[in-house]
This record gives sequence, structure tokens and C-alpha cells, in this order.
Amino acid sequence: MANPSQRRASFWTQANALLRKNIIYQRRNKRANFILISVPLLLCILLVVLQMVINNELNKAKYRCGCTQVNGTTVCGIQYSTSDQATSCPIPNPPKWPALIQVPAPQYRASRTDFIPFSDLPSESCKQTGSCPVTTLVTGNNHTFGLSLAQNLFPTSPLNSPDILGSVADNLVNFLDSAFSSGLPLYVVQPRCLSSMVFPVSIPFASSMLRQEVACAQGLYLWRNSSSDINDELYKGYRKGNPERMINEIVAAYDCLNSNMNNFNVSLWYNATFKNDTGFCPCIDSHSAIGESGILPKLLPLLFFPIG
Repeated sequence: MANPSQRRASFWTQANALLRKNIIYQRRNKRANFILISVPLLLCILLVVLQMVINNELNKAKYRCGCTQVNGTTVCGIQYSTSDQATSCPIPNPPKWPALIQVPAPQYRASRTDFIPFSDLPSESCKQTGSCPVTTLVTGNNHTFGLSLAQNLFPTSPLNSPDILGSVADNLVNFLDSAFSSGLPLYVVQPRCLSSMVFPVSIPFASSMLRQEVACAQGLYLWRNSSSDINDELYKGYRKGNPERMINEIVAAYDCLNSNMNNFNVSLWYNATFKNDTGFCPCIDSHSAIGESGILPKLLPLLFFPIG
């Protein structure tokens, strides 16, 4: 006969024993359980706080479209905004503006130095007077072809048209560029500036017109024997590229490679320091513009603006 004391425990008895055992185990591991629960909870709280801080920062007046009271009604728009606020304003039908490229400010333009000894560069004294030209370097396998392109790089028409922005190449356009809202003038780069005249132009923007000053800056193109010479000159033109810690900038450089009358193959160097500038920081020192003239500007339209 089977011993009644050795009968198998019922399901409920086993479940009760297992529950009691688990409770005792959890009591002994209270610290581990607390950490296991608190870590995701703290992470969620941190994310909520971070989101609140970001929302509070972005809700400041600096990052909101500018508004004003018109006949007792609050009206917001680009015409009531600063250059920082303008990027936050909705523009249903944005105008297309000419593309821009950075140009060094007058005191930083290339000139002859001990570390850049090219004799065709202007004298270093031009930096003191602010008369240094905007220098562009050109090289390539075909010397004659390269120089012919360089000769047509800058427009030669007199700087007397208020519609100067309409004369630039329109196959590359931007919808927003801080150069047009910085309050500093644009420069039309020409082989020779006949006058120092500065005149304003009107640029359509949303329902308003932006006033922009346009002036002339002398352009200079120089031939170099190879792309290695150009790379060396560009590198030494940056502050950390020379022992004197001087800025000696070139606006752009072109390697025509194997280009000829039947083949156009060009490499371009340009300064992309502020290519990601959103307009929320005053990164730009001054600006300039150039109209289309000749083959190269039509393919690579250059509306320039100098930087500091």
C-alpha cells in the first residue's frame, strides 16, 4: 500500500510554494530590482526634460518669425523680421536668387609675401589701403584655352545698371542666402573698376522688397603651371598654413585639365567655410556679386560674397 505522506502535492500547493520562494528571492535582491526599474524611468524623465529645454530655446523671439501690430492685428512676416528671424518665416512662393560664392574681405585678399613669392600677385601694401584685387587662379593642359576662359571670367560692362542682379546666370539659384540679409554690400567683380560708385538694388522677398547695396571689386586672374602649385598657394593662404599666421586668400581656382574647344572638363577650388551657415550666426563679413560673361561663368555662375 502506498504511503499517504508521499502523495504528489496539488497544483495549488506547488504554486503557493513557488510564489513564496519567489517573494523571498525578490526581497533579497531589492537593490537590483530598484535599479532595473529606475533606469528606464530616469531615461524617460531625462528625454522629457531635454525636449522641454529644446522647445523653450526654439520658442525664443530670435528663432520665431518677426511680428508687428497693423491696425490692431498681429501680422507676422519676413518684412518684420531680423536676419536671424527670417529663416523661421514661411514663404509660400520664395523668389529665386542668384547663387553665391565666398570672397575674402579686402584686408585678407592675396598679395606677395615671403611664403607666397609669386611676382604676379599685387604688393602687400594693398592690404593697408583696402585696394587688393579679388584673385582667381587658373591652370590646365592647354595654356591658350585656359587663358581664353580666364579672360571671360569677369564681366566688362560698366557698373551702372540697377538691374545688375538680373544679369547673372540663372541656371543656378538659391531660395535663401544670408548674403542678401546681412546688411553688407554685394560686389560685382570686374577686370577694372572705373569708379567707386555704390548703388542700391531692390530684391523681391515675399510681399516686400529688400534693399541691397552693390559695388565694384577688381578681379585678377593668374596662371599657374600645375594644380600642385595651386594647392600649395591655397594652403599657404590660410592662417595655419604659413609660419607668419597671415590670411592670404584666393577666391577660387580652376584646373581646365584636358579641356579644349570640343571638350569641357574643369576642376574647381572654392572656399566652403560657411557653406552650412543657417543665418543664426553673424559669420559673414562682406559680400560681392558677378554677372555672367563668357563660357565659364555661364557654366559656373559666380555671385560672390567676401568673408572675414
